[in-house]
Amino acid sequence: MLSRYVPCYPAILILLAALADAGERPKPKPSAKAPDTAETAKALREYYEAMSVPKPFLVRTGAEWTSHRDRLQAAVLECAGLKPLPKRVPLDVRESPPLDHPWCTVRRVYYQLWPGVYSSGLLFVPKQFRERPAPAMLSPHGHWPNGNAHPEVQKRCLNFARLGYVTFSSTQNHYEDLYIGVSHQTLMIWNNLRALDYLESRPDVDRSRIGVAGASGGGLQTQMVVALDPRAKAATIVGLTCDFREIMFPDAAHCTCNHFPGVMQWTDHPEISTLGLPAPVQYLTMNDWTRTFQKNNFPTIEKLYAANGAAGRVECKYFDTEHNYDKTKREETYGWMERWLRGRQTPRPEPEPETKTFAVETLEKLSAPVPENKGFGEISRIYRQERGYRTPSIASRSDWETYRQSMLASLRKLLGESATLPRRSMRPEVAQGAGEPTLAIERIGCPSEGPIVVPAYVVCGKGAGPAKRPVVILLSSAGKEALLKETGEGSPRHRAGQGTLVVLPDVRPLGELFSTGTKDRARQELAWQRNGIVWGRPTPGMGATDLRAVVDALVARPDVDPNRVEVVTRGSGEAAVAALFAAALDPRIRSLDVDLAGSCFEKRNLPLVSCVLQHGDVLQWAALLADRQVTLRHVPPEAGDVAWLAKVFAAAGNPDGLRIDP
Repeated sequence: MLSRYVPCYPAILILLAALADAGERPKPKPSAKAPDTAETAKALREYYEAMSVPKPFLVRTGAEWTSHRDRLQAAVLECAGLKPLPKRVPLDVRESPPLDHPWCTVRRVYYQLWPGVYSSGLLFVPKQFRERPAPAMLSPHGHWPNGNAHPEVQKRCLNFARLGYVTFSSTQNHYEDLYIGVSHQTLMIWNNLRALDYLESRPDVDRSRIGVAGASGGGLQTQMVVALDPRAKAATIVGLTCDFREIMFPDAAHCTCNHFPGVMQWTDHPEISTLGLPAPVQYLTMNDWTRTFQKNNFPTIEKLYAANGAAGRVECKYFDTEHNYDKTKREETYGWMERWLRGRQTPRPEPEPETKTFAVETLEKLSAPVPENKGFGEISRIYRQERGYRTPSIASRSDWETYRQSMLASLRKLLGESATLPRRSMRPEVAQGAGEPTLAIERIGCPSEGPIVVPAYVVCGKGAGPAKRPVVILLSSAGKEALLKETGEGSPRHRAGQGTLVVLPDVRPLGELFSTGTKDRARQELAWQRNGIVWGRPTPGMGATDLRAVVDALVARPDVDPNRVEVVTRGSGEAAVAALFAAALDPRIRSLDVDLAGSCFEKRNLPLVSCVLQHGDVLQWAALLADRQVTLRHVPPEAGDVAWLAKVFAAAGNPDGLRIDP
């Protein structure tokens, strides 16, 4: 099976192919049907389906498997913002006073993740050890109301303590700042790796016998731990492992902790869950997104384990229940851990007796003072300091060209250029618009990636005009229909009457091109933002691709001057950043006039591009255009020093090419 990801065509190849295909400018055809809302909704859903196809999961053995595993582990850590791993600072453990239970004592334990950033969990220490040092269990709780204080989570932890396991239930913390590269998985994975550090530090724990088990969000944490840390010697993943496609939707979003940057360019959940091979892994599935796992995914996992000498070290059991971690499933977990951490070949499952739990409020009140804790917001500051961009000094044209090439490589990666789908056609669709006394209006469809066709109006004056007209591509969050209705000075109609070919496209996620049929546009935009994170294909990257497709369609026209293409955006940071990125990637855009509307990445009010602040903000990306004419309007002070940008234009030999309009 071949990967569906194909590198983007270079612009010149697209142009040559278009010319070869079309010969000359396509003539309007009576049968040509311009895109409508239903068609664009269908195309968006097709695009969604194509981008969500799981990566091939192949059975590899020996050195091939080892190399593939190492590559994927490194890739997953990078996607999670953990490559390289943070420095292991002292745990600086703080403990609450204990609570007494017939089977164990319970404390809340705080431990340090990054300097000044602490997490906590509940520690269950057996009163009766079967052996010393004892096996241990890491038991992340997932999306339970009241977290690890929930009675069902307590029961799992209390019963492991009854069986003689030192048990630690880490807290599922949510925090992300994707602009600088911090996802929920950054925090959750590192939180659990540090929890393993804590368990290893205890003299009553046998560090060679540590298991991990969790359900739902806790199942995701379990999967990531066993995939990335060999200290996890056995795992039970409950109600989680499935293809990303099972928890992604074109007009809704699953919990945001599932979305970490670009992971689907590499792999999918089922393969991630095997990266700890030969660690024994038990999958417990049910009537949720895991219902098809046993049939569709588990056979490949069994074959992989068997092919690498680990047959029998994985199992999958399906339960006809709702999404939960009930007694029956917990008993299966106890038996699995007894088998692999104690070597007990007893009948399974291990029975769970009636279990007395604490009142939720009692556990929630457990605490210890940690005045040094600065909160999770400190992670952003640390990442900005350690991984954020530094504005370089550019003193010459050579300096600028070196900087530009480096930044372009980063931009292509940030926008997921290697993940763009190949075009289905090179030939624009053309339909004649309504006739007007002084203006000619065409509605065209510009083929973009995969099934996407960008709808646009082309407006020009009737009668005599230049043989080759300059082009202005005008973008607004209001969309092309609203722009076409404008009148007066500076309107598309006014510009067209003065001899300019005015193009009004709806690129993703603007106007007509961004509707999958749902009435809740905000919900849909959130879904595409979150899906774009997992695909490694942010919506500004989609918009930039669409805008370049519009340019491709225009420069093939005999009435266009290909050396005079300008892009203008109005009142929309969303449109501005798509135009800025498109211009950086496409030298045919010779002039840019964008209104940032007070937006920049530092303010986190531009559409999300994961890790963008590790490379630059709007001024650094605008610096890639120092050989062209650029107007930036309403630049916020948080974007940085505009004087630096002016110096870059001067160093590139184009001191008059930049205009800053407050």
